[in-house]
Amino acid sequence: MDNKSKYAFQISYDTLETANHTIDAEKLGEAIVSMSKVLKNANKLINGEESELSLEVKAHTEGSFVVEFVSYLSSVGVNPMSILGFMGTTGAGVTVISALKQLKSRKIRIVEQSSDGMSVLKLSDDTDLTLPSQVAELVANKHVRDSLDTIIKAPLEGSTAAKFVIKDDQGAEVNIITDEEAKDFKTIAQNVVEEVTEVTERKEVYFTKVNFESSTGWQVRLPDDSLVAVAMKDEAFKERVNKRDEKFSKTALFSVRLKTIKTHRYGTSPTYKRELLEVVRQRGN
Repeated sequence: MDNKSKYAFQISYDTLETANHTIDAEKLGEAIVSMSKVLKNANKLINGEESELSLEVKAHTEGSFVVEFVSYLSSVGVNPMSILGFMGTTGAGVTVISALKQLKSRKIRIVEQSSDGMSVLKLSDDTDLTLPSQVAELVANKHVRDSLDTIIKAPLEGSTAAKFVIKDDQGAEVNIITDEEAKDFKTIAQNVVEEVTEVTERKEVYFTKVNFESSTGWQVRLPDDSLVAVAMKDEAFKERVNKRDEKFSKTALFSVRLKTIKTHRYGTSPTYKRELLEVVRQRGN
């Protein structure tokens, strides 16, 4: 366990069926396996493929039905247990669990990620939910949602006046999910979420195709030598082109502001749309 930090937390199922400290063995087994999967999967998504996380289960203590987990995580990186909501966070930090409570039964249509560390979830009822990008990524991930369904929703299904409780290693409550709230932790269908990322950069490009009549039909060569289609959004530049105030040649280098819009539907290859917002100047002029 060298160079790893140790974390412990507890979960309990408080239902009529667990009043005698028993629980359906199959449901509990699946929940424990899913806990391992969701923590390891979230850790890889947040901290990268090289990050390692291991999980152990301790014998349960007195309570409705308590399972204590001990996790060992690489010291470098973000704690996925805090991001998910299985451990306390400082301040009013948003977690996957608190986000799913806000999301309720609404479906996610699109995830729009910005450069400020936040993402906007476009929902099925035409409303938005803004979340930290790491939280949004896990909320929209089918594998994470599959595991949370098995850990939280499935064991409480069919029970009344039941709750799922998360406690820290000192027994203090971190999160409580009622049987009604647990219904909103169901998994999501595959390939229903798009991620849209917008990046605006200063680039130096060569124009390889121009269209004097429209904003479409333009093409530029990027610094990596790739040829890409762009929509020309700089009306002033188009006007100069139409007046022949700008000269084009294969060797004429222009400094531009280029917006790249990446759309990625899970399970498919991403698509790109590029908009040339401004032609700043011709290099050498």
